[in-house]
Amino acid sequence: MTLTTKNQRPARDPWNVGFGVVASIAAFFTLLIWIPNDIKGGFIEINQIGKPEPGDAFFPIILASLMLVLSTGQLVGAVLSSKPQEASGKLTAHNLKFLFLFYTIVLAGLTVMYWLGPLVVDALRSTGVIDSTYRQLVDTAPYKYLGYVAGGFLMTTGLIAWAEGSIRPQAVLTVAIIIGALILVLDILLYNIQIPPNADF
Repeated sequence: MTLTTKNQRPARDPWNVGFGVVASIAAFFTLLIWIPNDIKGGFIEINQIGKPEPGDAFFPIILASLMLVLSTGQLVGAVLSSKPQEASGKLTAHNLKFLFLFYTIVLAGLTVMYWLGPLVVDALRSTGVIDSTYRQLVDTAPYKYLGYVAGGFLMTTGLIAWAEGSIRPQAVLTVAIIIGALILVLDILLYNIQIPPNADF
């Protein structure tokens, strides 16, 4: 018989189970409803020269499938585990503050990512420097990189600085390398994929 103290209880922590359930439902919804109805391209498509290449749905399906695998593993582990664990406790003001700061940083990064490019292009257009709209320049360097790079830097370095209490040069360099690698893969090697948020314009 397993003994538990006042601050311990058998596994099946409702927080772990609930997280697994919600994430699994979200993954199923994404795979079965969101992607089929929102993305017109397939998982693998044949290009103009007859070669197979990743379609519009390739990366969304990969990410949603990975989310389903991880959330299912989380749920199964939470349900089957028999080890006693510390009680999760209740939702506190500190938890809410943590969530508020986290989402503030993420939303600020996404906002910059989405709007910086169009705003810069509109400003240049209004001053007569260029005569094109962002929609016309959505696949033209350097305009297509403005939001992705600035928003990515703001989000990742902001989260790192918040977590560590400061920002180190090594962290900035790491972020730069990762963003550069993603641009290399998504925008250069996979020429039919547009980096966020350019596909929305």
